Amino acid sequence: MKTKKWLMVVAAVSMTPAPAVFAQTRTFRSPAAFVGVSQGEVANKPAYNIVPLIGADLVNLALGTAPGTPRTNEVLALGFDCAGTNVDLVVFDRTSSNNIATIASSSSFDTVEQAKKKKVISDGERFVAMLNVASLGNSTNGLLGGYLTLAGRIYIGTNGCPQAIRVDTDRRSDKECGDPTAVKDNEGDGRPKAFAGRAHFIGVLDVLSDGSTNTVLVPTGALSINRQLSP
Repeated sequence: MKTKKWLMVVAAVSMTPAPAVFAQTRTFRSPAAFVGVSQGEVANKPAYNIVPLIGADLVNLALGTAPGTPRTNEVLALGFDCAGTNVDLVVFDRTSSNNIATIASSSSFDTVEQAKKKKVISDGERFVAMLNVASLGNSTNGLLGGYLTLAGRIYIGTNGCPQAIRVDTDRRSDKECGDPTAVKDNEGDGRPKAFAGRAHFIGVLDVLSDGSTNTVLVPTGALSINRQLSP
């Protein structure tokens, strides 16, 4: 059940037109790390095939290239609408500053909010979202569908939109919310100075890799919601 947001009242008092706020989306760089488990075989007997993956692997599959293909401009990102009703997992092109592919879109998005705590400069929001994975790629590499359940937290500004804060402002919530901090900004080139939240996820991905299809379980995954990429 979705809670009513007192932040909407704040937006009205500040004379910000509600429809304009609700139409806005904030996109954040979101490196991810997760474990993929697919069906394998050893000596003619079923066996787990366990593969560690990162967000760049999802980007490659979405764009029709094999996991592990180097990319510099296209990154994994999350787009939140300011109404608190939707989240998209997307491929963001940093050269064009545009979302070039939507990997998954939420079919449900539920939130609970909290006003500022001491030493935290932004209101908080916990969320749980169910996302449907799209069919993307080509006949050799791609995503054929699936679903993800994403649970996490983001920080909300006075305009009702998600915003990034200093990463060291609220480290305590990483443990409280069960959000791992192992995921690095840009997947390995250092901890971000600002972040908008963290999340963890589970789900199932239907994957096409080198022309072969497989169902990949995602029993555990971590995602950091870092700096804002675009309005």
